[in-house]
Amino acid sequence: MPAGLLHFVEATMTKKQKAEYAEVDELRTLLEKTLAGKKFKLHCGHHVTFSYYLGNHITIYNGKKFKIICSECGY
Repeated sequence: MPAGLLHFVEATMTKKQKAEYAEVDELRTLLEKTLAGKKFKLHCGHHVTFSYYLGNHITIYNGKKFKIICSECGY
């Protein structure tokens, strides 16, 4: 989503709609607790191990179905 469009979407949200969103720290905590130490093969064919300092970074494309690839293939 282009940066200008993102700003427009956020500017048009009501206070009630904005209040429905949790902070990013809640998402990070959820992912850390759920994924720590787990290993996955990604859509691009590469692999990721969560909470491992040499693990790949990932890119998640949000939509009807998630597409999850390593950041190297996402560029």
